[in-house]
Amino acid sequence: MSGRSHTIEDREVWQEWFDRLDAGPYHSPTYLETLAGEFEHESERAELFVYGDTDSFVYYPYIRRELTDFPFVREELSEPEAYSDIVSSWYYGGPLLSEGASPSLADEFVEAFSQFCADDGIVSEFIRFDPNRENYDRFDALEPTFNRETVNVDLTKGVDTLWDEFEKRNRNAIRQAQQTDLVVEPTTDPTDFEAFYDIYTNAMEAKDASDHYRFPYSFFKTLLGTDLATITVARYDGEVVGGAVVVHDDHIAHDYLRASNPDYWDLRVNNLLCYGAMMEMRDRGIDRFDFQGGRPGVFKFKKGFSTEGRGEFYIGKQIHCPEVYDSLTEAAADTGIDTNTGYFPAYREEKSN
Repeated sequence: MSGRSHTIEDREVWQEWFDRLDAGPYHSPTYLETLAGEFEHESERAELFVYGDTDSFVYYPYIRRELTDFPFVREELSEPEAYSDIVSSWYYGGPLLSEGASPSLADEFVEAFSQFCADDGIVSEFIRFDPNRENYDRFDALEPTFNRETVNVDLTKGVDTLWDEFEKRNRNAIRQAQQTDLVVEPTTDPTDFEAFYDIYTNAMEAKDASDHYRFPYSFFKTLLGTDLATITVARYDGEVVGGAVVVHDDHIAHDYLRASNPDYWDLRVNNLLCYGAMMEMRDRGIDRFDFQGGRPGVFKFKKGFSTEGRGEFYIGKQIHCPEVYDSLTEAAADTGIDTNTGYFPAYREEKSN
């Protein structure tokens, strides 16, 4: 068996590999291309590593990040341009085993990819496994670690059943919102995109959110211009007061980015937004709505939409160039970065994963 890597410049080849899977939107070249360069650093680039042949293979897309943005890297390494690290697609990623492939292929991939990383100067690798694909269960050699529960809704169920599986407090909040003048609807109007972007940006500023959640308008515009995303907005007296961006394919939808004007929270706009977005996806014939996870308060809100559906989110941490990793971690600590928080990789400043 052999492995080979592709960049987004090999888009046609990458797409052919992706089309052989039922992988979900976070694993698609379109999404990775849109995300790279907007996620945290301009130097990011989307890549794909494939191990195996067209009948039996492992498909692994990721984002490569240069290390030269850090002054201490230039001081510590004689050839800083030769090194990088990688991180999974966001929210979910990780390697995927093709249908019918032998489980042993996963172990072979891990060995081959680790060697590729060591040879190519990839110092470390942070993996966000996909709860919907349960790929954490197929790649034991990557030592997946449970991180948190997620919430998902089976949209193939009847509307009444879905409603009954909401928590009572959520049903009451949605009813309250429905009795107001709020109107929730999908939109393709760029003016609505801009209105939501302003609300979202203000929300991230108020929360002092991680860079993970801060995007330029160009990212929203590009993402919403693909067939992978839909935005549902809430209006009050014709004004956009909130919105929910859903990333999806024909089978699964993800609660991606959402925000609302705090002046309207008492109307339960967030509950109605989520309900509207979820039902819009159901009307399109999509099978599952993944609310994903979050901090305790966020998770409490999300689980109001399902007393039944739960998933498990796992992460993985790999070091491929141990000596370089240790050297960079020590250098980072000397510059004041707290390298003992458990954040990975330790030489990067802590952000939300």
